[in-house]
Order: sequence, then structure tokens, then C-alpha cells
Amino acid sequence: MVVRTEEINVLTLEDLESSNIGFIISPLHNFNQQYSILSLPHQRMFYTIIYFEDEDGRFAIDQSIVEVQKREALSIDPSSVCTFEIHKEAKGWILLFTDAFFTKRYNDNVLHDFSFLKGSSVYKHLENTIDVPRWRVMMDAMYDEFKRLGADSKTILRSYLNIVLGMLDRCTDIKVDTPYNRERENKVRLLEQLLEQYYKSERFPSFYAEKLNISTNYLNRICRERRNKSAGELIRDRILMEAERLLYHTYKNVSEISFELGFDSSSYFITFFKKKYGLSPEEFRKRQR
Repeated sequence: MVVRTEEINVLTLEDLESSNIGFIISPLHNFNQQYSILSLPHQRMFYTIIYFEDEDGRFAIDQSIVEVQKREALSIDPSSVCTFEIHKEAKGWILLFTDAFFTKRYNDNVLHDFSFLKGSSVYKHLENTIDVPRWRVMMDAMYDEFKRLGADSKTILRSYLNIVLGMLDRCTDIKVDTPYNRERENKVRLLEQLLEQYYKSERFPSFYAEKLNISTNYLNRICRERRNKSAGELIRDRILMEAERLLYHTYKNVSEISFELGFDSSSYFITFFKKKYGLSPEEFRKRQR
């Protein structure tokens, strides 16, 4: 299921529906007709949750192929590069929403407390964890409210969404943090948000520490406590993740990729990449075919 393009598109909900409220829910049987753009490699500026009532789907998420069966749900990290392949007879729901939509009723920390949204997760055997009939009722009610879209519908949809996220949250093993741990976790999350903005141009932990108004030593300490890596390792990992995505999903050559990632020369990029993987970028690309 390797699909390559010239560029990896970064999609907003406006690319799917020009007039939207920051939230879309749609039956899966409409997917191939309405949202065919998602079948090409892309990143998203929104969260994605897909539930399969019947049939199945296949997804290329970064360098992994993920298969989702009936009665399973999939949550996809917005920053990952994906292609979707959904059976045309599939039954279920696709749920798309932005940070801004959710946080108009709940603050940022409430959304970030749903830690499963940060990664991509498949929820198998939902019937063992949540009340599936209640889940179906909730999705049906959400869709009916979305189609109605009255004056108070946004508030109601945010409440439904919060309940659905809470139900999925039961399927994950969440560690309860102390206020002190939560403060450090929030700092690391802010670092990760800054990395999304600056990883191509800013390679030193001191830059991010200054942005966060903390010392570089403290930044390294909380990164090791919360992610088991130093700040420098997190920076390098983010660069390498993007390099992998570009090698896997695009036709760009090594020189183009090294330039896009902010390297002064392709030879420096090759050395940087090989130090991590023991392979040159071209060798890595050939192994993905």
C-alpha cells in the first residue's frame, strides 16, 4: 500500500468541506465519494477517529500498514502521514474535529488529557471495554445533531464529542499524575508543539528552553522523566521522523529532502541519517519498497 506523491499535502477541514464548523461526522459508506482526497498521502490539521461497524479498512500510517476490522475503532495522530483505504460497503463513522472546535467549550488541557489522541491507536474488541450499543446511540445522535445544525448545535456536539472521547479513553491505560508531574508533562507537551514549528530551523535545546522560560538543564531533566529521552534526542527524532516520511511517501531525492529539512548539505544529512539507522537515506528508501 505504498503510495508516493510529489508533495505531502497538509489538509484542513476546509479542504474536505469548504463551509464547516471545525467538526465533521460522516457515515463510512460516503467516504470514498466525499473524501477521496484522504486516499493520497497527507497530514491533517485535525483529529481523526474512525469506527467500523462492518467490513474493514487499511491505513498506511507513517511507515506502518494498519488494518482495522469490524467493531474496531482507529484514532489517528494529526501529524502522521496517512493514506486511507476503506471498503466501499463499509458501515460505521468517520469523525473529524479541530482543537479550536473542542476548546471553545473545554480548555486545552482537557483535550490533551486524552493521551490516546497524541498517537495512532487501534481499539480492538470494543465490546469488552465499552457499551457498544450506547456507543452506536451516541454516534447516531451526534450525526443527527450535525445534520440539523441549529443555533445550539455546536455546544451539543462538543458535549457529545467529550463523551465519545471519554469512552475511548477507557480503552487506554492512563496513569494518574500528581499536580507536579502534570506541570512537567505540560512543559514537555509545549516543547513538542514548539518542535512542530521550529524543528527544521532550530536544532539546539537552548532555543526551546528559552521559549519555555526554563533552563536547558531543567528541560533535559523533564524530557528524560516524561519521555525517557533528552531534549536533543527529541529534536533529532522529530527531524528523522520527517525524513522517513519524505523518503517513504514522496519522490523527492536526497538533496531535495536535505534542503527541506534545513541541512547545509546533503552529505551532512546522509551522515546524520546513517548515524541513527546504519543505512543511507537511499538504502532506507529501497528497503521500504
